[in-house]
Formats: sequence, C-alpha cells, structure tokens
Amino acid sequence: MSTTSLPPNAPMANGTLAAVNGEADVSSSSPSFPANIPASHSLQDVCALLHAQVSSFLSAVPEDDVTRRTQEQARISMRVIEKALDEYEFETLSLSYNGGKDCLVLLILYLAVIHTHFTQPRNRRKEFPKSIPSIYAKPPDPFPAVSEFVDYSARLYHLDLTHISTNPGPGKKQKSHSNPPVSPPLEALGPDGLSLTRNTNHISKSLDQPIISFRDAFALYLSSNPHIKAIFVGTRRTDPHGSHLTHFDPTDHNWPPFMRIHPVIDWHLSEIWCFLRSPYLKDVGPCLDGDGTSARHESRCEAPLRYCEMYDAGYTSLGGVNDTVRNPKLRYIDEQGRECYKPAYEMTADAGERLGRE
Repeated sequence: MSTTSLPPNAPMANGTLAAVNGEADVSSSSPSFPANIPASHSLQDVCALLHAQVSSFLSAVPEDDVTRRTQEQARISMRVIEKALDEYEFETLSLSYNGGKDCLVLLILYLAVIHTHFTQPRNRRKEFPKSIPSIYAKPPDPFPAVSEFVDYSARLYHLDLTHISTNPGPGKKQKSHSNPPVSPPLEALGPDGLSLTRNTNHISKSLDQPIISFRDAFALYLSSNPHIKAIFVGTRRTDPHGSHLTHFDPTDHNWPPFMRIHPVIDWHLSEIWCFLRSPYLKDVGPCLDGDGTSARHESRCEAPLRYCEMYDAGYTSLGGVNDTVRNPKLRYIDEQGRECYKPAYEMTADAGERLGRE
C-alpha cells in the first residue's frame, strides 16, 4: 500500500475531495488541509474565539433532547477541566491527542476553559500560555488522513505535540497497538530503541527506532518531561477499559505514575457528534485576521469545525491501517449497485461504534 493514500475502497467525503466511481483517497500531493497555517494568531486568540463559540452553544435554546444532554455534558466536562487547572499548574498538565473525535471534543473544551481560567482576576498576573503540552502516542501504521489532521490541528490549536511511535508489531488480525504485547522495561530498550518527535510550530526533532507499547510511549514522554503530573485523556466509558474510570484516576498496572483526567468519560456517541457538528462551532483559522483579531467579514467564519474526514467515509473508530475498517453498519448499496458508506455521525448507538475495529 502506498504510504500516501488510504487503503483501497476508502472513499472520502466532507466536500473536500473529488470522488472517482464513488471513491477517493487522501494523498500528500493533494492534502485535505492547508499545508501552512499562519502562525500570526496566538493561543490566546484561539482560546478566546473558541470560548465565545462554546458559550454560544451552551446558551442556545436546545432544539432537541440530544442537544440538551450535550450542553449538560459540556458543562460537566468544563468543570472537570477547571478543577484540573485549579489543582495543577498549567505547565504540569498535558493532553493526549490523536486526532480522533473524542480527543477533539476534549481539546475544544480545554481551549475554551483555558481562556476562562487565565482571564479570571486571580490569574491575570499569570502569563497566558503560548502552547499546549501534548503527546501523540501513534500506532505503527497510522492512516495518512489521520496524520494530516493531527498536523493540521496541532498547528491551528498551538499544540506542543510530542509524537511517539509504537512498534510495527504483528500483522493484521493479530495483536497490534490496540492490544500490545507486554514489553520489557523501558530502560531495557536503550536509547536506540526509542522514537520521539517533538513538534511545535517551528521545531522538530526525532530519533530513529520505534518503541513497543502505548505504556512505553507514555513512560518515554514522562521521562523526557518529568514536570508533567497529569494528562487529559479522551477516553469514554464505552471504550475498552473505560467502564470503571472516573474523572480523575491515577495510573495503575505498571504504568508510569501520573493522574489521568477524563473530562468526556460519560459522553455518548450521539452527544459527541452533536457537539462537533454544532452550527455554533466554526473553523478557527478563517475566523481570525492576520493581526489575531476576529475577522471583519462574517463570511470568513462560516466554515464548520473541522474533524478528521475519515469519519465522513464510514469509519467510526480510528486506529491504525491494520486494525481499522469502515463500520459495516453504515454500509449500503446505492442506485448504481455500488458499495457506499454513510458518515459516522449517522450512527448514534454506542454499541456499534467499534465494529470497525479489530
């Protein structure tokens, strides 16, 4: 398979790619997102704009029960984030980000709360942060479309994102990064057994060899950033190992010690999509002028919030190429007899969300 395209029969939608026979792929020669996002607007500008958008969503009269529940979930999540910012210094907090829908909900809410936190009278003497400490523990076989979206959102939302790759691992339908084998202690891997790329707006550095598991990825991240005490994670209760989690849980089972913070743990699938597709949430980039102020032309702020476009192609849970397929519950045959897939947001039942993951 080409490293610059999706697997065969992976159509893309979202109005950004031309389809051929109902299908299209994402390639580096025709990126779905701008390769260069202006860095003239600061994190403070982005947080202020997102805070205004989220506030508009929360103050709107709910048009249905799903919207009402989503508004309440957002308020709960924001209180969890506020509690974390009150109990931890900002520099000791990090965000686990992989470009998925749950992480994106968490990120948008985090940015909105950061605005509130640093503009409170008691915190105004604190310098507003320039970037968001974050980690991307990525699968050994990431989809190019996911990688493009991670890079896009890292630039747009000022993520100081450390990329850490896991081992390629066994082949398809065997154990993979979603259920990694137990690895030797991190120290036993040695410096040549690690892969780390730190990606800010302008800085990148890397080592060559991948490590083994997600646990090791976080151990490496924390060993390189010993000041990090807690990490926001976009886990939901319906995810594997999520059923017994709370908003704040210290790590266990031989994981390196840090506090896991789960602001979206109790969100349902329908609420995730209600939030991400809300008309009140817009793409931040076009909404800012070059000087960081709000755009003077309303038409520039009409682009909806961007999410990874693979969700519009029938993928409902994103892992790596070797353990992720489009959700069979979204499959249908069109009038020409072609196999097609509905977008992920048309699935509202939590039970079927991970049917595309092996």
